[in-house]
Amino acid sequence: DGYKNGVITDQRLNEALERILGLKAAVNLHKKEEKNELMPAEDKLDIIGQDEHHQMAAGAADKAITLVKDSLGQLPITPETHPRIKLYYLYGELGGIYNSDTSSRDRIITELEKAGFEVDLNEGESRDKGKIMEYRDKYDAAFVFADVRGYAQQNNYRIKWKSPMDNEVPWYAAEIPTVFVSLNYTNHYLDVPMIKTFINAHGNTSEVIRQTIEKIMGKSEFKGSYNENVWCDTWEARR
Repeated sequence: DGYKNGVITDQRLNEALERILGLKAAVNLHKKEEKNELMPAEDKLDIIGQDEHHQMAAGAADKAITLVKDSLGQLPITPETHPRIKLYYLYGELGGIYNSDTSSRDRIITELEKAGFEVDLNEGESRDKGKIMEYRDKYDAAFVFADVRGYAQQNNYRIKWKSPMDNEVPWYAAEIPTVFVSLNYTNHYLDVPMIKTFINAHGNTSEVIRQTIEKIMGKSEFKGSYNENVWCDTWEARR
């Protein structure tokens, strides 16, 4: 329409076409099209999801999941020692270019229950924390999974609690064993310096979540590494 209305001149249109066609030629798209190599045939799609690929994903997850700190020696946490888990799920802004979603929440619950834990998900926006002794009697440990994501919506990404002084803010870290797991960003210690057991999992797939839980349970060792940036230059985080 822009060309028909005269907004784009013949010269500008031809320049654009030259660049588009030139780029396609540079990567040999015209030759691949002649050989039917642009899109694989349907019978070639069987390569997707092969056992070899799953093994590669499992190996990558095993090497990436990182225990940053366990200063109180709270690990391992197992269904035998800590069956009743209070689960807190943190996520970022919704609706952006690279937006958060809550699909990993279901994967987390599924994998925890498969492992044998009784899971109580913290719901809603509430400041009500209830009585501390009742909380301690009801739960054996707390897991906080953060899947905060975003792209170009703001200059930095921080944990945004669902409400001011929300009950998901880790006040409970001083009451029961609490494990914080980040599924994406590695710098959340800026917002949760009170956490004594901190894990960077570097992914939110079912494989990563499953292996993270296995490592929390002591079924396999943590092999990932971290640099000084995880402490966010916050002295409280190192305690």
